[in-house]
Amino acid sequence: MNYIRNWEKFFHNKKNVFLFLGNLVFLITTLSIFSSFLVFNENRPYVVKLNDPLFYFFNAVDLNVIAFPVIYVALIAFLTYTSFRPRVFCFALSAYTLMVWIRMFAMYITPLDVSAGAIDLRDPIVFMIGTGQAVQKDLFFSGHTATLFLLYVIVYNIKRISGSDESLRADNFFKYFLLFCLIIVAASVVLQKAHYTIDVFAALFFAYGAYAIVKKIYGVR
Repeated sequence: MNYIRNWEKFFHNKKNVFLFLGNLVFLITTLSIFSSFLVFNENRPYVVKLNDPLFYFFNAVDLNVIAFPVIYVALIAFLTYTSFRPRVFCFALSAYTLMVWIRMFAMYITPLDVSAGAIDLRDPIVFMIGTGQAVQKDLFFSGHTATLFLLYVIVYNIKRISGSDESLRADNFFKYFLLFCLIIVAASVVLQKAHYTIDVFAALFFAYGAYAIVKKIYGVR
């Protein structure tokens, strides 16, 4: 199978073994710290409520039933898809972990409060294995939007990241599939007023920044 052969070839270089294991340890440690940070952020006494001019034109709509299936289907599909390209898989772990640290710093220096009339993003995974409580103030910047944009950028540049000229037939389809998911989720979090418009807009730049930094580290041209 190409899947097994690709990983055997990747791990033949011992540096890649340490790269893979290091990524896993760093990701798990980061998510543990992030979970505690979310609880801290949720209980901060000083927060700022923004006046988003777009919010005057509509009432919040509950789109949780659409947003979260789209998010997790996209994420599972991405992990499955990139698992056939070990270098891309490791690159994605590195970029996502860095983005989480950037997001923690951004939230720490931008203590925003939820908008009036907002409908919570009821993320079942974050609640069950993360904080164990509802999270509302993780606003600047939108993590779900940033994650999907990061996945899209990685797939868009997948040949350069993998260091191979080989293309899979599904590359173009999967790229547009992730773009479609990104648009659905970005629109949903704004229509729920769960995120300010600037949270979603800024997420694109922060996600690309994480990608650009990791691209330099991995020597991707």
